[in-house]
Amino acid sequence: MRKRNHVIPLHLNAKELGYLEKQVRQSGLPREEFLRSLIMGTELRARPCTHHADLLRKTAGLCNNANQLARIANTYGEADQQSIEEMIHLARQIWKEVKNNW
Repeated sequence: MRKRNHVIPLHLNAKELGYLEKQVRQSGLPREEFLRSLIMGTELRARPCTHHADLLRKTAGLCNNANQLARIANTYGEADQQSIEEMIHLARQIWKEVKNNW
């Protein structure tokens, strides 16, 4: 048995339909789910860009490296210059990517 047995016909002109389809594509949701979410007042966001996952992976790697460097510095009281320079290089590389793609 269907959970949703109420059908509501809706008439749209070409401009309204085009706008709806654009919003649905950006959300990444099926049209019915998109409309139900709007009705229920859910905050809808656009689907992340294709490079978003890569950027998150690089940022997570940078954070892991920073944690490892901090652990070494806390254990031995110092960190080698090469590790620090590598962290700076990675941070600058990620910053350039964020600046260029966002």
